[in-house]
Amino acid sequence: MDAPTRCCVGGAYLVERELFAKFDSARAFAKDGFVRPFSKDRTGLLLGDGVACLVLESEESAAARGANVLARVAGWGISSDAYHASRPHPEGRGTAQAMESALQVAGLGPDAVDYVNVHGTGTASNDTSETGALRRVFGDRAAHLPVSSTKSTTGHTLEGAGAVEAVITLLALNHGLIPPTANFTTPDPECDLDYVTEGARPASLRRAMTTNSAFGGVNTALLLERA
Repeated sequence: MDAPTRCCVGGAYLVERELFAKFDSARAFAKDGFVRPFSKDRTGLLLGDGVACLVLESEESAAARGANVLARVAGWGISSDAYHASRPHPEGRGTAQAMESALQVAGLGPDAVDYVNVHGTGTASNDTSETGALRRVFGDRAAHLPVSSTKSTTGHTLEGAGAVEAVITLLALNHGLIPPTANFTTPDPECDLDYVTEGARPASLRRAMTTNSAFGGVNTALLLERA
């Protein structure tokens, strides 16, 4: 019998001068000091400090130590669309592929997902791409599926974002409360989904997905299921 397996997974980013200067020189920062994902008058992103760590282990390992299991990793996916050095594919093909892979690993269909915590940087190229990806994966249901960007409150924590947003998604599952897309002001005709703009929304959640993307066209999706 194999020994129980257990590991710590996490990510961290602290805003520092060099990367701040690079984003600033690229004029990527929000001009008004607010990240407004999916809002027509968005002007860019902001960086943020963030650190998160999770314990990932087999069911046998969790049972052996009497762990309080917070959620189950139901599925995961990764893709690389290699479309551009810094911009996602305009139709969101890479993000869609990662989400479809996560569902395939889980052996589930799109109807099994109750909420998606999207990458949501608050840039025009990201927001329209992700909206396209969600429509590609969830079809007509995309219009009624709650999705939100927590970068609207945390800022972009870069290499810490995947872990930070996995924890946020886990908390949403366990508390039955969907975090909002903050700072939303004006609807964008190209971004017409349910972005939870009214504030935190109570909801009965069994499964939630979190997605992230990075420069070079790398995309990931993680599907969590309430324990």
